[in-house]
Amino acid sequence: MHPRNTLMSSQSLLRLLLGFLAAVVLTVLWGSIVQTQYNLAALTAIGADIGPGINLRATLADIFSGFSLMYGGYVVLPALLVAFVVAWLVVWRFGNPLPWFGLAGGLAILVGIPLVNWLSPLALLIGATRDVSCTILMALGGVAAGVLFAWVARLQPPSESRTDKTPARPVGQSTDGQPIRTY
Repeated sequence: MHPRNTLMSSQSLLRLLLGFLAAVVLTVLWGSIVQTQYNLAALTAIGADIGPGINLRATLADIFSGFSLMYGGYVVLPALLVAFVVAWLVVWRFGNPLPWFGLAGGLAILVGIPLVNWLSPLALLIGATRDVSCTILMALGGVAAGVLFAWVARLQPPSESRTDKTPARPVGQSTDGQPIRTY
């Protein structure tokens, strides 16, 4: 393989990995903040006095402690991985990656949360998702993550991936159209 093709493949792979990592981080942060605010609102509704300082500390604790790791590992990572593979197949056929990856990211979280809650030995793994609006808001993080992934990875359908729009030349033909002679 030509060194330039190898370099381009390495760059594409790096963009894919960075895009996926960015999508996972965005979804985890978004979901962690949403579920924390839902839980704090529920506590406030039953009379707990939760000021801005407690709110901030609780949000940061959920981001940098157990919830983010659990949510990222059990829900986000596997759900986005499967969804993005399926989205790539759709993009391969229909083009226009941003909306397809956004839809895939949103559906991944919208389906992934109830699935993990159902499979969990606990009553609910993500308690705030008892309220469907919380699940929907968390899924919006998946939509944003899908768009971010497609943008960072610079995904294009195969027909658009060639920068040179001239037709490919047949094997064994030089750039001037003459047959390549081998001796």
